[in-house]
Amino acid sequence: MSLLDPTFLRRLANLRLLAKRRFAGASAGARRSTRRGSSAEFADHRPYYPGDDVRRIDWNAYARLEELVLRLFVAEEDLSLYLLVDTSASLGEPAQKLEVAKHLAAGLGYVALTGSDRVSVWPFGDRLRTPTAPVRGRKRVGALLRALDGLEATGETDLARSVDELLARRPRPGLVAVVSDFLDPAGYARPIDRLISERHEPVLFHVVHPEELDPTPGGDLVLVDAERGHELEVTLDERSLRAYRARVRAFLEELAGYAKKRGLFYGRVSTETDFEEALLRYLRAA
Repeated sequence: MSLLDPTFLRRLANLRLLAKRRFAGASAGARRSTRRGSSAEFADHRPYYPGDDVRRIDWNAYARLEELVLRLFVAEEDLSLYLLVDTSASLGEPAQKLEVAKHLAAGLGYVALTGSDRVSVWPFGDRLRTPTAPVRGRKRVGALLRALDGLEATGETDLARSVDELLARRPRPGLVAVVSDFLDPAGYARPIDRLISERHEPVLFHVVHPEELDPTPGGDLVLVDAERGHELEVTLDERSLRAYRARVRAFLEELAGYAKKRGLFYGRVSTETDFEEALLRYLRAA
């Protein structure tokens, strides 16, 4: 289903209504409240974006830094959401994985934009691919969906290099939604830890296909690595499947345990699961 399909847009609108219902009773100190106060207590600077109130520009900082920045106050800090979407070839095999990743990112971005937060898309594979400029406001939903709709799966995975390149651009600390199958030979712990050390809040959405978790016995097969093209002859008898399932189970438990230890949200999303259900689990936990 295209992200610009009217049916999908209606599903996003329904998700927004459910999200609003979830936060209707939140306290004034809730992190995801979209209310802006008028406190005079200075909190931070952030870069100026076209459309911002020019009265908030800190001209003293401009004289020092030669770049436009806005003054933020305690009750006025908006959330920056970075959609770090895995577009390596393993997300395209099976193809439904990339579609689920796009739907998850679209749902998160839609809720954020309609809540006046800033959203940008950061596709990655073996390195960071061209990100979108941060946007804010309901009117930019179409631009967000078009950017996600155009993503294609290709190449290898290197989350660590991609995160290093992201942080080299010195983005303002915010929420980093990592949408991936986490099939990275170099692992996920170091780049996620680095995001945390730079004051970002990672959120992990793990996209899986049922056949990856529990393959159907199929006798003698030739498996092809989607990212590197390597071939491996295997016999999918019950003995080899038991060993495979044990390794997959260990990987899933390790990833979930890592997230729990660091206090991060971790959501495993099957290609057979509606994306709304996965996102509502996150919103309830937020």
